[in-house]
Amino acid sequence: MYRILTISCFVLILLGISNSVHAEIVSIEATIKSVDVKNSKITVERKGKTTELDVSKNTDISNLKAGQKVTLSYHLDLETVLKIETPQDGSSPKPKVVALDELNIGSPNFAPWISKDGLSIYWTRNESIWEAQRKNVDEPFQKQSRLFDGFMPTVSEDGLYMVLCRPLKLGNQDMGRKLFFSVRDNIKSDFSPPREIRELRDSGILMTPCLSPDGLSLYLSCYGPADNQKGHWVITRETRSSKWDIAKIHRILPHPNPIPATTPFVTSDGLSLMLTKRTNAAHGAFGEILVLTKDSVKDDVFAKYEKQIEVDGELVIGRFPRYCPATHELFFSAPVFEGKDSEGIWCIRNYDLSK
Repeated sequence: MYRILTISCFVLILLGISNSVHAEIVSIEATIKSVDVKNSKITVERKGKTTELDVSKNTDISNLKAGQKVTLSYHLDLETVLKIETPQDGSSPKPKVVALDELNIGSPNFAPWISKDGLSIYWTRNESIWEAQRKNVDEPFQKQSRLFDGFMPTVSEDGLYMVLCRPLKLGNQDMGRKLFFSVRDNIKSDFSPPREIRELRDSGILMTPCLSPDGLSLYLSCYGPADNQKGHWVITRETRSSKWDIAKIHRILPHPNPIPATTPFVTSDGLSLMLTKRTNAAHGAFGEILVLTKDSVKDDVFAKYEKQIEVDGELVIGRFPRYCPATHELFFSAPVFEGKDSEGIWCIRNYDLSK
């Protein structure tokens, strides 16, 4: 009982609610900071203070997003949010395509990777990996910092393990682009200098890595040189300290694949695959963004065509699609103006991939 009273009082103080309230359930108006659907938790902000709250399993939080204003019904004894109300205007906000001008300094800027809560972003600029943060979806990314040389970063859900692409040279021999990894102890510490994933060295020219949330599955693209190496693959391992199991690598698309597609991204639930379809020479390295699905994570390949990404009836042309369900945003890179090397980071806001 002492623990319950202590935590409940802490919540009351943190959220600025009078401690004279005697009802078991109190109403709290707050702003969503982040959503953890898997563990039924939300982080909210009120009057400049933030806290993480447990949410009842019977309450759907999958459609909440960072920056959203909500009214919570909080049970003091259970220390649980029982109900979440959002302002209703009769319709959901329409998807909107915006260029992230704060990141598109110089050029090119491409291959974004967004954190689970949508508040940290990693991307490629001038052959280096960069990182930036924002307070919520309504504010621009700030505190930009260069991490190290590399391309196309992908980061585990906990933010502690990164895979990236780098050219590898052994003596006078150019080995082509290979995959490297970097780790850190906590999200406030620096990533370590990247090291080669040695067990993948003989797997061909490797690019566009995509980690599963737990960091135990790695999706990647191979561009040869051998024909039987070309395509999109997934490889797994038992733990973070284990080597990637080359013997169990397999394709994630039907083979041969009739669709010339690049920059694969697999959603956090492992059931949807986003690709860049390159069939129009006028689009150059960019193309239409496709969504393929499979029925179960046990299925090897994504064999079902779902849709092409469009906004207001127009197809989105870009590459490196990365979806963040917590904020309902789809990040990608595309030209920011006409001309060579004009690639920049873009975002479709208010986008629900499930619809």
